[in-house]
Amino acid sequence: MVHPVRTSVRILLLNDKKELLLMCADDPKTTSADKTYHGRFWYCPGGQMNPGESFEHTAIRELYEETGIQKEALEFGPIVWFGECDIFLNGIMTHLQQTFLVAKTKQTQTFLNTPDPWEKSHVKKLAWFSIEMIRNSEDVIFPVLMPVYLPDIISGNYPKKPLEIDLGKKPEKI
Repeated sequence: MVHPVRTSVRILLLNDKKELLLMCADDPKTTSADKTYHGRFWYCPGGQMNPGESFEHTAIRELYEETGIQKEALEFGPIVWFGECDIFLNGIMTHLQQTFLVAKTKQTQTFLNTPDPWEKSHVKKLAWFSIEMIRNSEDVIFPVLMPVYLPDIISGNYPKKPLEIDLGKKPEKI
């Protein structure tokens, strides 16, 4: 069976305090491929690429829609990670392809500016997380390997070429 493919960009948005912006959602129809619901979860802002869009243009559009942060307040870094997996998104088995792009901002005030219908009903809040907060979170944060790879990004030690990370790795705490 062929599943829909969703090609998206996720932004590792860091502020001056070296905190990462994450979005919190709760959707029982968004599960692992084995249909396991892991509870509410946090993830990096970003979204689906439109035809003909570059990674950076997608990031600019998505950050404005999901955080209210405009292009002028952003400084982009490189693409640092990529990965793919099969998951149920809103109840539909989907092949997810994600590329992670670094961006920095001095702006810390955020809000859901123009949320899409799914975000309106499932995104609960946005918050800045230190690496310690990510490591100690009781909630699931995707990708679950974030604590392994994020310290290098925070310190500016970017990989020479984007690293493939395991997006399908399931949370250990259920």
